[in-house]
Amino acid sequence: MSDDLAGLWPLLGLRITTPRVELAIPDTRDLLHLARASGDLQPAGEPRFQQAFLYEPSPQRERRLLQLHWRALAHWRPESWNLQLAVRVDGLAVGVQNMWAGDFAIVRSVETGSWITQDCQGRGYGTEARAAVLELAFAHLHALEARTSFVEGNGASERVSRKLGYVDNGRRVYAQDGMRVVERCLLLDTAAWESNRLPGIAVEGVQECLELFGVQVGAID
Repeated sequence: MSDDLAGLWPLLGLRITTPRVELAIPDTRDLLHLARASGDLQPAGEPRFQQAFLYEPSPQRERRLLQLHWRALAHWRPESWNLQLAVRVDGLAVGVQNMWAGDFAIVRSVETGSWITQDCQGRGYGTEARAAVLELAFAHLHALEARTSFVEGNGASERVSRKLGYVDNGRRVYAQDGMRVVERCLLLDTAAWESNRLPGIAVEGVQECLELFGVQVGAID
């Protein structure tokens, strides 16, 4: 059944593997585990993730996670897409890694975001998950740059980006829950990615997905 669905919707056949993690469109088991685990992401007092829904009470938080997943698939267009991938370790989903773009065929720029459950943080899974989608973006979709951001004070998120070669690219300031939040912006270009590229990453099923990403075979210069 899943193979039949992937024939109609090739994203379901997309797999990215690193030495320790696998990334794929979440299935029902992944979604259930991620929804339950989404309330335990950070120790008290640390800067919040940008995804405000992660701090909503249960069951609104879990329902919002499901809605975001379904919305990303339902609203997918080559001109505007958001790839939401489950991060699996030994077959169990321990986080989400997403990558999105608008007018990718012209702009060739992507943005990324992610979260890993608290009990799996500090083990390098987040770094491998980010490296996995960067492999997809640069090596297979021929992106020219990747952008990301972190809330000032979130040292773990910053360390992942720096390790992979991102450099400073300005900042944004906004209000959240009555507090002033500073969000640092980072940029990774092709040369920096190649210099910091992690080995041992394999991408399967991407050829069938190129049209969905707005990439025409043979049209990349």
